[in-house]
Amino acid sequence: MNQEAQSKIDAALRDLCSGDIGPARTAARLPNKDVYLACALADLEGVDSFIREDAGWVTRTGGPNGWEPIQYACYSGWTLYRPELKGDLVEIVKLLLASGANPNACHVLPENGRWPQTLLYACSGILNHADLTELLLKAGADINEGLPEPDPNDPGKSPWGPEALYHATEFKDTACLELLLKAGPRRLYVSYCLARALDFENPAAIGLFLRYGADPDFQVPWAQNRAHLHRAIINGRSAEIAELLIKAGACLAARDKRGFTAYRYAVRYGRIEIQRLLESRGESDATASDRELGLLMQGISGVTPTEPIDPALANDAARRNDVRALTALAGAGGDLNALHGGMAPLHEAAWWGRLESVRFLIARGADLHASNSYGGDALSTAIHGSLNCFGGGAGPAAYLPEEAPAGDYPGIVELLVEAGAKVPAHGDGSPSVRLVLRRHLGALGSAE
Repeated sequence: MNQEAQSKIDAALRDLCSGDIGPARTAARLPNKDVYLACALADLEGVDSFIREDAGWVTRTGGPNGWEPIQYACYSGWTLYRPELKGDLVEIVKLLLASGANPNACHVLPENGRWPQTLLYACSGILNHADLTELLLKAGADINEGLPEPDPNDPGKSPWGPEALYHATEFKDTACLELLLKAGPRRLYVSYCLARALDFENPAAIGLFLRYGADPDFQVPWAQNRAHLHRAIINGRSAEIAELLIKAGACLAARDKRGFTAYRYAVRYGRIEIQRLLESRGESDATASDRELGLLMQGISGVTPTEPIDPALANDAARRNDVRALTALAGAGGDLNALHGGMAPLHEAAWWGRLESVRFLIARGADLHASNSYGGDALSTAIHGSLNCFGGGAGPAAYLPEEAPAGDYPGIVELLVEAGAKVPAHGDGSPSVRLVLRRHLGALGSAE
């Protein structure tokens, strides 16, 4: 194969395994004489033919990422575009495993080296493919992903949650999540990953975690020592989810580092249904100031709070796309540029893809160029969120470019650039975001 043809195949493989399916569509038209491309394209006939000719290649690393063939098969997003090939992909992985492929093959990312990027993570946390997940587990995939035994007394010593279990929480369909939990990961991992599940309104997932042994009172040290019920309230989860935690034995008197109980958070954040649920169980420790802040979070204007407005409230409203609450908070003197947890409200909205919040905050003079504690401005935060945030229940990688929501990240990037945010020279982000950035970079180039 000549160098030009091999370069095209390598480029297609990189695209297929990075979630950028659009450019990779040309891969199907490439002369398929590459074992790694055959795996990534779910080409069952091709893979079978390669194995018959030389089964030794099954464990050889190669291709642009230096991976084993089974990694290209499991990390390829091709079946998101061609779902009719999902069955063929399962058969390919079966063939590879039967020929000696390692069910625990993995790689590490330079920026994320503590967490192995395993096949189990690819199949459950990216493809959300239950048949592949089950196949790997039966073949001996390590549910704990080779991570060291966690030390609850030293949270910096090791990761507290494997990638597969952590990211399987991000889908409404809980089939993969249940398979992983049934496989018996360490209880601390189960308890910790419940915190990630509480980022989404998915009672079925919460119920599974609790059924498989998650501690409802687990506190994350680097998140203000909040227990799961605190987190559920702050994240805007429903009373149904709060009740699941309470029935599982959540301690209503538990306090975080600020000394706040779940009830105080319910009042401060205006979570009326959960407030009533907790009152029915005898909780009543909120202050007058908590109740004032709760009215503002319900979007009730004209309230004059007796204490400075907690910056966390504006972040929460921005994350929920609640412009009414943002308006009330701003009217009562809330600082819309204050950092909470290292993020200003504009960064929070940009990260979660909340278009209306971003529009409101820009109009109210939010600082476009201020950095958050991660070193990014609002635009870079939106770009990063377009690739990594699963705020809608499924992240942009789950969409084909033309299926990505018209608003959200592309719309936010458009708004920020038009408002004066500096366009990065090398645009990253989801495919739809990259299109917006390229267009603006082109316009800048033509102007110069």
